[in-house]
Amino acid sequence: MASTPENPVQMLRGYLSTVRYYAYWIAMGTLVLTLAGISIIAKLPDQYKATTTILVDPQKIPEKYVASSIAGDPSSRLALISQDVLSATHLQRVIDRFHLFDDKHLSSDQAIEMMRTNITIDVKGGAGLSAFTISYVGQDPRTVAAVTNQLAASFIEDNVETREKLTEGTTDFLASQLQRAKQNLEEQERKLREFKMQHLGEMPEQQPANLQVLTQLRANFQANSDALNRLDIQRMVVLRGERTGTGNVPQTERGRLEAEKRQLEQKLFELRRVYTADYPDVIEAQQRVDRVKSELKALPPGPNPADKGASSSGDDLQLLGLEKEQKRLEEAQKRLLQQIQTYQAKVDAAPMRESQVTDLMRNYEVSKNNYQSLLEKSFSAGMAVDLENKQKAERFTILDPARAPDRPSKPKRLPMMFGAFVLSLCACVGLAIGRDTIDSSVKSEAEAKNLLPASVSLLASVPMIETVEERRRQRLYLIAAITVSVVACLLEAGFLWKVHPYL
Repeated sequence: MASTPENPVQMLRGYLSTVRYYAYWIAMGTLVLTLAGISIIAKLPDQYKATTTILVDPQKIPEKYVASSIAGDPSSRLALISQDVLSATHLQRVIDRFHLFDDKHLSSDQAIEMMRTNITIDVKGGAGLSAFTISYVGQDPRTVAAVTNQLAASFIEDNVETREKLTEGTTDFLASQLQRAKQNLEEQERKLREFKMQHLGEMPEQQPANLQVLTQLRANFQANSDALNRLDIQRMVVLRGERTGTGNVPQTERGRLEAEKRQLEQKLFELRRVYTADYPDVIEAQQRVDRVKSELKALPPGPNPADKGASSSGDDLQLLGLEKEQKRLEEAQKRLLQQIQTYQAKVDAAPMRESQVTDLMRNYEVSKNNYQSLLEKSFSAGMAVDLENKQKAERFTILDPARAPDRPSKPKRLPMMFGAFVLSLCACVGLAIGRDTIDSSVKSEAEAKNLLPASVSLLASVPMIETVEERRRQRLYLIAAITVSVVACLLEAGFLWKVHPYL
């Protein structure tokens, strides 16, 4: 026998009929469960919340005058400070100081973890950090306020300590780098000074003076050469006069070689002014000068005019004077030539010395600029330290200290009690519908038709007939239920008034 499926409307009518049938039981069950839930909710411990606001006070002095040596924004620094303040060591000190969780018999790790869950840090502000709040939740309002203020003080102290460590660390680092830069600069100065002392007179800045001296020496050398030529002419004149007077005084070999030597030296000097020492003509002229000098050394010494006695003529004395003047001029010629060679070497070495001193100056300038930069940064870091010590830099200040709250922040009892009533009602209705579903008795005409074969017709249905005794008994049950409900509600109200009068 197939059963006829019920449509949703019939099902809903069936459920409503079941609710009406068990209305008394649903009402009593809902009342009992609601009162029990309200009692449990009322006994939940109060949780008080204290909040303090900390303002991020910016630097008092403009940064264009004194720049802070602490990099990074306050948000990142707040994250670091939060890690320190919420560390196990710090929280354990707070727990021991205020005797938190003594009644809960928790382990150290459990107490620290519970305290962390009770602490809330909220950042305020838009693009930058301008303020943040610290909140703590606990069961005692005074303790909650004290713990919150202690956490705020810890944030401020850690911020000051962190900033001081950062500035001092920056100052120490710059001081060490400045000392190394100073040593490097002194080393470069020493190298430059020693190089200039070793090559004194060869520096590029001394080039004009060297050229001027070289020009003067060459002019003196030329004047000395002209004087030697004049002496040669005078001696030739004197010797020619002697030949004319005696008829048998020829020119000596020494005189000829000395005249030739002077001419060759003059030619060698002129060649050196134009060519280097490796030029073939210069080498050949030098060899001829050396050869003439060798021949002069091989000749016997010339006659001494003083040995001729009183019979010596005035020409011999004049020749003696000319020879002395010639020796003096030749010595001066040698000195001038040596000086010319010395200054010429200085002038020739000037380009190479310029390249060398440029490298030294480049290293010196790099070391000097590095030292100057570090010196400025060190001065700036020192001012930043002084700024931190005088509390003129960025700092955290308590804008609104935490106060003991008057009312608990949680639990929210009224919404919870309303929720307990709704849950109790739904539970009782569900139980009633479930009991009715399990019951196998026939409760409606549709159920009877489903139980009978299709060939059997249902003629009539007899409604439930209540006797007078049953009606009286139901009224007594109703009065008792209402009385018990009123008394239970009054007792619950008194209990709530005693436990939580503000409800």
